[in-house]
Parts: sequence; structure tokens; C-alpha cells
Amino acid sequence: MATIESAVRAMLITGSTLSAAGIPDSRVTHGYRLQDSILPACTFEVEPEERMTIGANPLLRTRVEIRVVADRTNDALAFRDELQTLCVAGTYDTYEFRAVEWQGHTIDPANTADGDENQPAELACSIEIHYTES
Repeated sequence: MATIESAVRAMLITGSTLSAAGIPDSRVTHGYRLQDSILPACTFEVEPEERMTIGANPLLRTRVEIRVVADRTNDALAFRDELQTLCVAGTYDTYEFRAVEWQGHTIDPANTADGDENQPAELACSIEIHYTES
């Protein structure tokens, strides 16, 4: 059964844009990233939906945070344009995204953590999706 999370993932892996840039579909996950996985990787979180209209097929809204984790700050930031290109209206996994609004991004730079471990950089992008379930 399709969910809003599976629809967001379908939007992110549509075509070859992200995989051509260096993040294969297998490294695009909802809510987690395996700590020993190869970088770069992409994760996303979906907030609870808000009902915008009533009726048999209501218009819903949700906010999504997409994170790209990479070894270096510039490597993470390089994915911003690809993500913005992918976040567009369309039908994904039986959900119709009527509007996808880019809210902006922030970057957490790579740094040295406790001991000799390096903390990877994280690009966080926010979008808002207005959608209906088909």
C-alpha cells in the first residue's frame, strides 16, 4: 500500500538525477541512514499531514525535511540543485503532488567530533507538499 513516505521517496528517485550526481536509489531512505553506509546518502522525514479541504478526496499538506550526508561540506552542498530539480509536482506512487514548494536549506559543516572521528556534513532542505491521495 502506498504511503506519503513512499511517494516522497518515489519523487526523489525519479529519473537518474540524484543517482547520476552520486547518490544511488539504495541510499535514499526514510528516517535513517545506516552508520556504516557509504557517503553521500540521502534521508528524509515527513511531518504529519494537515487537512486543507474536506470531502471525498481532500487536499492535504505536509512538510518534508530532506538531508544529504556527505564527507565534506562542499560535497553535501553540491546536491542542493539536484534536489530542487527533483522536488516538483506530479504523480508519485499513486499520490498526486499538486504543488511542491521549496522552503530553503541549511548546511551543517563537517567537523572533527570526539576523539579522532570526523563528523560528516549535512545539507538539510525543506519542502512543503500539497497533495491528494488517488
